[in-house]
Amino acid sequence: MRRKKEIDVDNLNKVIGLSKKVLRVLYIVVFLGALFLILSICKWLNLGNIILNILSVAAPLFIGFVIAWLLNPAVTFLNKKNVKRGLGSVFVFIIFLVVVFLIIKFMIPMLYKQINEFIEIIPALFSQFGSFVHESFVKLNSTGFDFTGVEDKVYNTLESFGANLTTSLPSIIIGGVSSVVSSVWSLLLGLVVGFYLLIDFDGMKKVFNIVPKKYKNTIRKVMHDLDQTCKDFVQGTLLISLIIFIITSIFFKIIGLPSPMLFGLICGVTNIIPYIGPWVGGAIAAIVGFTVSPLVGILTIVIAFVSQQIDGIILQPIIMGKTMKLHPVTIMVGLLVFGYFFGVIGMIIATPTIACFKIILGYVNQRYKLKDKIVNAEIKGEE
Repeated sequence: MRRKKEIDVDNLNKVIGLSKKVLRVLYIVVFLGALFLILSICKWLNLGNIILNILSVAAPLFIGFVIAWLLNPAVTFLNKKNVKRGLGSVFVFIIFLVVVFLIIKFMIPMLYKQINEFIEIIPALFSQFGSFVHESFVKLNSTGFDFTGVEDKVYNTLESFGANLTTSLPSIIIGGVSSVVSSVWSLLLGLVVGFYLLIDFDGMKKVFNIVPKKYKNTIRKVMHDLDQTCKDFVQGTLLISLIIFIITSIFFKIIGLPSPMLFGLICGVTNIIPYIGPWVGGAIAAIVGFTVSPLVGILTIVIAFVSQQIDGIILQPIIMGKTMKLHPVTIMVGLLVFGYFFGVIGMIIATPTIACFKIILGYVNQRYKLKDKIVNAEIKGEE
C-alpha cells in the first residue's frame, strides 16, 4: 500500500493566502464585468427611457413612495415609543411640510434674487476675466514665444460662451420654473399619496406573501439590507450636501464672491457625485472668483478644498460611516461606467447601485458557497 504524501502546512498556508488575494481580484473583475454587461443590456433595450416614461406617468405614486420611504424611520421610532402609527405619521408629516414651507418661503426667493444678480454682472465678470487673461498672455509673450493666436482663440471662446450664457440662462430658469409650476399638481398629489403610504407603510411588506416559503427569509433579509443601504446613502448624502451648502455659502459671502448662495448650492449639489463632483463645484466657483480678483479666486479654492476635507475626514465617517463598504477604486470605475451609459444621473446613482449589486452577489455567494468551491479547487490542484 502506497504511503500518502504528507501535507506541507507552510506551503498550504501560502496557497490559501495567495488564493484569497487572487479570489479578491477575481471578485472585482467579475463584479465590474457583470455590472458592465447588465448596463449594456439595459442600454440596448433602452430600459432607461422606459423607466423614465413609467415614472413620469406614475409621478405622484413615485413621489409619494419616496416621501413615505424617507419618513418611515421617524414614524417607526415614535411607534417604538408607544406613539400610535397614525398619530406619529401626522406629527412627522406636519414637520416635513413645515420644513418644505420654510425652504420655499426663505431660500427660493433669496436664490432667485442671487441668480438675477449674477446674470446682471456676467458681462463685467467676463470683462475682468478678459483683462486677467490678457495680462497673463502679455507675460507669456515677454518670454520670447508668440501666443497671439492662442489669445485670440481664448477671447473668441469667452465671448461666445458669455453671449450664450447671458441669453440662455434666463430661458433655462424660466423653463425650469415652468416645469415646476406644471408639476405642482403631481407634487400635491404625491404628498397625499405619501401620507397615506406612511400610515400603512408596513402593510407593503405583505408582498412577501407571494414568495415561496423556503426563499422568504432570505429575500426578506436581502430586501432589508438593500433598503437600509439605500436609505442610509440618501439620508446621509442629503445631510452632507446641506452642510456643505451652508458652510460654503457663508464663507463665499465673507470673501466677497458674487452670488454666494448660488455657488454654495452648486458645491452642495455636485458633492452628491463622489470624488469628482466636489472638485467640479469648487472649480466653477473658483473661476468666478478669479474674475473678481486673484485673491478671491485663491480664497475660493481654499474654501472649497477645506470644505471637502471636512467632508472626507469628519462628515463622511460620522454620517455615512461604512454604509457603502466599497473600495475607492471600485467607486471610481463605477462612476466611469455609469457616467458612460447614463451621464451625470448615472454618476449620481452609481455608488448606491453598486453597493446594492454587491449585497445581492454576497447573498448568491453565501447560498452557493462559490468562494469555498474556488479555494478548495485551487488547493486540490496544488496537492
